[in-house]
Formats: sequence, structure tokens, C-alpha cells
Amino acid sequence: MKKLDNRQLESILQFRNEDIISRFSDMYRLDINEVNDIFDETLKFLFISQIPGVFIPDDLLIIDEMWHNMILFTPQYHEFSKQYFDTPYFHHIPASKNEKDERKREMVKNPEKTKKEYLQKLEFLLSVTYDYLGEETVEKWFREYATKYSKEQIKALRR
Repeated sequence: MKKLDNRQLESILQFRNEDIISRFSDMYRLDINEVNDIFDETLKFLFISQIPGVFIPDDLLIIDEMWHNMILFTPQYHEFSKQYFDTPYFHHIPASKNEKDERKREMVKNPEKTKKEYLQKLEFLLSVTYDYLGEETVEKWFREYATKYSKEQIKALRR
């Protein structure tokens, strides 16, 4: 597994962009402190996303929404990618139609195996999150965010 440097995380967490935060605040009925917190959690997620196998489960949809929002500010996102990840563009690659279709076929064909594989991926994500970001982040993302920012809650928060 790729080893990350916590100094990089400290540096990433210094990043701020008021346009990104403002747009997200315009999109959702959230207190500005909560928007800033989601922004910080997104930066933390991007840090661990450098590790192959890290993915965004439904529990973290609010982080995914913030990441999408960041990407819309393309020139700034390019600069962010270069400065913090040494790449012209830190990619956000969702599952393709073929991958989703294959997952559905596998779920019908062998639901237990498919569920077991997903739980292994989730266990890996939880482990990476715990190892690099700590128990508090695991609790926040997978307990608090899972209910506070469910798909239904996110829809209700949209302006």
C-alpha cells in the first residue's frame, strides 16, 4: 500500500478558496461553519484518495458533492492539484456504466460474494481513514455524515 506523508495532509488543510465555499453555501441550506467543515473533510478525503482502492461510499456523498463543486472551479482546481498532488489534475473518476452494469449482474448472479467484496472494500477504506485521519474522522464520516447527509437529507438541504 502506498505510504502517505502527514506533512502533506497538514499542507493540504491550509488550502482555502472562498469561491468554492461560497458556491457550496449558495447550493445548500447549511451554516457557513458547517460548509467550512465539509470543505476540510473533503481535503482530508482527497489526501487519502491517493491510495489505490479508496472510494466514496454513499455515506460520504456530501464530500463527493464538495469535490464536484471544487472541480467546477477548473483553473483553481488545476493549481490545487499541481501544488498539493504534483499532478496537473487530481482525477475524480466515477464508476463507468459498464462497471455499474457488471456489478448489478454480479449482484444477481452471486449476491453473497458481491456483498462480501463490497464489505472488504469498505473495510479497507475504514482502515485507511483510521490509520491516516484517526478515530474521530471515522466516527464523523461513517456515523454522523451517514445519517446527517444521506441522499434524502442532501436533497432536502438543496436550495
